[in-house]
Amino acid sequence: MVKLWRAPTRCPAWLRSHTTLPRRRAGKSLATCAADRTVRIWQQSRYEGRGWRCAAVLEDTHTKSIRCCCWSPGSTHLATASFDGTTAIWQFQGGIWEEVNKLEGHENEVKAVAWSPCGNYLATCGRDKTVWFWERGVGEEYDCMDVKTGHSQDVKSIAWHPSKELLASCSYDNSIKLWVNDEGDWICVQTLEGAAVGHTSTVWSVCFSADGTRLASVSDDLTLRVWNVSWSQDLPPTPHAVLAATISGHHKRTIFSVDWSREGVVATGDAANAINLFAQQGTLEAINSDIAEKADLSIDPAAKPVNGSLGSSGSSAPWECICSVEQAHTADVNCVKWHPQQQGLLASAGDDCVVKLWRHHTPVATAAAPAAAVTASSVAGQAVQTAAAMGRSSVIVPPQCDIVL
Repeated sequence: MVKLWRAPTRCPAWLRSHTTLPRRRAGKSLATCAADRTVRIWQQSRYEGRGWRCAAVLEDTHTKSIRCCCWSPGSTHLATASFDGTTAIWQFQGGIWEEVNKLEGHENEVKAVAWSPCGNYLATCGRDKTVWFWERGVGEEYDCMDVKTGHSQDVKSIAWHPSKELLASCSYDNSIKLWVNDEGDWICVQTLEGAAVGHTSTVWSVCFSADGTRLASVSDDLTLRVWNVSWSQDLPPTPHAVLAATISGHHKRTIFSVDWSREGVVATGDAANAINLFAQQGTLEAINSDIAEKADLSIDPAAKPVNGSLGSSGSSAPWECICSVEQAHTADVNCVKWHPQQQGLLASAGDDCVVKLWRHHTPVATAAAPAAAVTASSVAGQAVQTAAAMGRSSVIVPPQCDIVL
């Protein structure tokens, strides 16, 4: 584990794609933010056994806790959302990170920020019950396209569809809303709520599957819900979500975060300090088959993409909890994020001021072996303490360094 600050940590965000910037290979950088009003950029060393190092500390911009950070699709920019009511846009140039814009307009806390898959739009949401849509203009200019007031309470989180102009928002009002772009006017095409369908308490987080055909949501009602997402044949096509599964009985307290791996494994983090992994029956077998195929063909696992529907085996396949880690952190697990390319690598952040990297193993099940296991990576504390004392931290965990909790 890596102890970073004396402040709750939130929203680890993996660098998702290649850039022209030096040493910023896909998935080799991790951004984290915290209540200490800083963002830290962690990079994986190019040298075996050297782990992760903190390459930069972004500070002196926000005046209150930073709730969320998000890489742009091209990975040239980072957006940070703060309880000070602003969203900052950062760019790496000239060897340093610089704030190139600050978006203002929310009346109070900004809870989340997310870039659209094309990179032309940015969405933010907040305690003022609104969702804001921003369009990138010339240079580093961002214009507010639309402000939506569809929710009746705090908007907790937002998530873009991986390939379409579709945004999902979730709220303290127990609902999920789907928004699409209608020539610059973002309209709500569906609200997921109501008895026997929607959540019965605050919806804290939503996430689309890698292929965009499903949406996962987690709530204060202690359930994980999976929705099938389809598109009409109309012009333009309209999305429609239908509840496919309600998974309950695996969490003791509020579920704060959910993320969907490209292989089809759903990770959740909760207020009981636990991390759970869920998958449909057949997913682990499909992952093992994919691993075996890569091994037979001598293909670099990180180089071969997975379509995101691996192991789905049809939306009607039952869901099961394939792994549970009790006391994954010593306080609330605020956020979980899968690595965008490296199979089975998960980052988590908690109120214990710690960020952890986890390795999910899926050995072929036998009578003597479990179907799945989770291990956590740790880094020597001295390197982190030295970096923190210098004001610029340095740490990383090599994928082969697994530590069983």
